Amino acid sequence: MNGIQATQIRSLLLDAADAIDRASAIVSNLDSDDRALLSTPLDKISSALHFELLQKLYLRYPGLAEEGKGWKGTKV
Repeated sequence: MNGIQATQIRSLLLDAADAIDRASAIVSNLDSDDRALLSTPLDKISSALHFELLQKLYLRYPGLAEEGKGWKGTKV
């Protein structure tokens, strides 16, 4: 993976995180049975995305976490 690929992956993962946040907002307004059915899986997906996928990407490319979406750095 190079810096450009890492930037593309980060952008897609952040888009996914935004979509999950929007879904979670909708789920929070559902009745309790539907909310209970969907909220835990959404929380698990969000946690995995932020604390596993993005974290691993940022550990490999520290500048990516510090810069904006357009970071064009090199592998550290």
